[in-house]
Amino acid sequence: MTAATDPELRRRGVTPLTAHLGKACTAGVFLVIAGSVAAWVAIDRQPPAWDHANHLERAVACAEDLSAGRVRAILERSSFYPPLVPCAAGVVYLLAPSDAAGAQAVVLLFLGIGMLATYLVGHRLFDPTAGMVAAVLFATAPFVVFSALNFQLDLPLTAMVALFLYVLLRADGLPSTAWSVAAGGVFAAGMLTKPSFAVYALPPALLVAVTLVRQRRFGRLGLGVLIAVALSLPWYGPRMFGLPFQVTSRSFTQAAESGFAEPLTAAGLLTYPRWFVPQFGALAVLLFVGGVYWAARRRPILVVACLVPFAVFLFLQNKNLRYTMPLLPAASLIAGASVASLLPLARVALCAAVLVTGALQVAATTFGIGPLAGQAPFGVELARAHPPSRAAWPHRAILKRVLDDSHGERATVSVVPNTDGFSMSNFRYYAARDGLRLRIGRAWSDYPLNIDYVILKTGNQGPEFASAKARRVTERFAADPLLAAVFPVIGEFPLPDGTRATLRVRRPQAVTGMAAGALARRMRAGAGGLLGEVVADATDLRIGLEYDDAALLRGTIRRVTISAASARVGELGRPKAATLRLRDIRVVLEGLTVNPARAALEGRIEPLALRRFRVERLTLTEADLQAFFAELTRLGRARVALLDDGARIRLAQPGPDVDLRLSVRPGSDGRPVVLDARGVRLGGVPVPDALTGWVVRNYDPTLKWAQLPVPVDVSPVRIRRGVLEVGAE
Repeated sequence: MTAATDPELRRRGVTPLTAHLGKACTAGVFLVIAGSVAAWVAIDRQPPAWDHANHLERAVACAEDLSAGRVRAILERSSFYPPLVPCAAGVVYLLAPSDAAGAQAVVLLFLGIGMLATYLVGHRLFDPTAGMVAAVLFATAPFVVFSALNFQLDLPLTAMVALFLYVLLRADGLPSTAWSVAAGGVFAAGMLTKPSFAVYALPPALLVAVTLVRQRRFGRLGLGVLIAVALSLPWYGPRMFGLPFQVTSRSFTQAAESGFAEPLTAAGLLTYPRWFVPQFGALAVLLFVGGVYWAARRRPILVVACLVPFAVFLFLQNKNLRYTMPLLPAASLIAGASVASLLPLARVALCAAVLVTGALQVAATTFGIGPLAGQAPFGVELARAHPPSRAAWPHRAILKRVLDDSHGERATVSVVPNTDGFSMSNFRYYAARDGLRLRIGRAWSDYPLNIDYVILKTGNQGPEFASAKARRVTERFAADPLLAAVFPVIGEFPLPDGTRATLRVRRPQAVTGMAAGALARRMRAGAGGLLGEVVADATDLRIGLEYDDAALLRGTIRRVTISAASARVGELGRPKAATLRLRDIRVVLEGLTVNPARAALEGRIEPLALRRFRVERLTLTEADLQAFFAELTRLGRARVALLDDGARIRLAQPGPDVDLRLSVRPGSDGRPVVLDARGVRLGGVPVPDALTGWVVRNYDPTLKWAQLPVPVDVSPVRIRRGVLEVGAE
């Protein structure tokens, strides 16, 4: 696909001078946006929200991994987000330790790459002026400017999509294999930016691949594919089976929970069209509509690169402007096609309009100033203002109060609210950035087990679909004096939004007016009610307590021993929860702390802390394990056989089935036991031993056990025909 010829360019008034002006305007617009973002970052004091904070935390973690040479940790850090962008920010963070400056420098770098690639594609397909217009329309799009203010993966992803489109066109137009190598490398870099890169890149890539096949350039095509796969595989290989489930869950299951309309309803189909103007800009949308027909006839690759991925995201239930932002470079190039067909005077006028409109969109988005700020004709917002805020939030003061109270010892902090400026995400990021020995978690589900400190907030608790636990816990503290008493307030902090934060610490007071023996009897009776939440149909159930009188009155039991001849265990409070029948059970809870006032006054056990959970003995039969699998949605078709040399398992699933043998060995890396897989077959094909972990990790529950809030010990495990035994003599 070649650029317009010189006679065509001269007829449209394109001269070397206008070409240089186009380059200068493109560079000037980038500098204006970069300066605006830098000024915004220097002023703003808002905490990073949700994913923004999570990506910043990963950047800090990657910086630490790079310093320590922990390459494996970088590859294993996240199950869904690749490491390219966070680690790029981590490198900058190592060179200039500033969380805001380092992250935004990387975002602006990618913005520059996206602008340059868009300009080069426009220059190649049309002319320098059209390339400049396309680059400016892309860079000054309101949502692109907004994205430049946050450390998210979507603007870097957009830049990689634009760069791949440029390299793809060069690989298609030149006989040199160097561009095929570049296309493979950029494709891999895009995949290591975000998995959804494939949705944007594959449609134009397949179009070019068809051309290469027709030209019998199989070597160039194969080389590009080989490089893309080889560079992407180290990260995607171990996630090959788990990632599709995550994508499906995010696209539909979580979207339904968040209240998004069904994809094929009118509301679902009209979501992105209604958002197009505030995302791209009113003038850009008009030029895009005017250029679609021309581009479809003359440059179909642009229409394919824009509309095919758009159709994919249109039919997904989860909708977000971030998901369609990577289509804006192609949309900008289609809009630039309108400019390419104009006569010289009209081209100058339109270029001026694009530059002026872009400047107004940048001013309105970053600082909320100018004639476009706050304007919404016919209910369509022209540019969503996101001005900086000078109001300081007390995150550091709260964390300092925690450190002072804990004397620098390790502690677990529950951040109950889930608002954009006050949530677990930004507290956890600040703790990681400052190297604090704190474990930051969200609101708990049932009991505040091993929670040392609780951070609460009045007023708004966060989005309706994501803050049910936060509201429940906040309401409990307001209505339950026994819970409030065991977590007294040690700090109060006013927040910029007019609400108030409180910091509470777990500090149970000793029961008075009751003997330790009487309290122990109440606790033993209450333990049955607590076990009823996870244990059913127990036979010969026995509960033994070992305690010191003074400690018991403060709620601490040295050892709790629970034994039963048989019982079903599971999360009985959940609808249709799977349960597992166990036999000959003996478990020990060491260092259990409960709410002593709750036990004394209500006879109920409210666990507060547990030092260690130990499974000393249990027996699991093959029939009981098979029945448990049958109740699980994901493993309902699994088949298991317990043999003398381990367990033989077949996992039936969409796609190829998995067959393997498992043995159990003593735990490591914080896990109580480790599953050792061998003889793995995927769809009947043997999997090399070096790659078995790629398959098994997607089904291995022990990988998550290392993250449990309570250390777990398991006695030696033996598998023999039909039976799995723990602690058998």
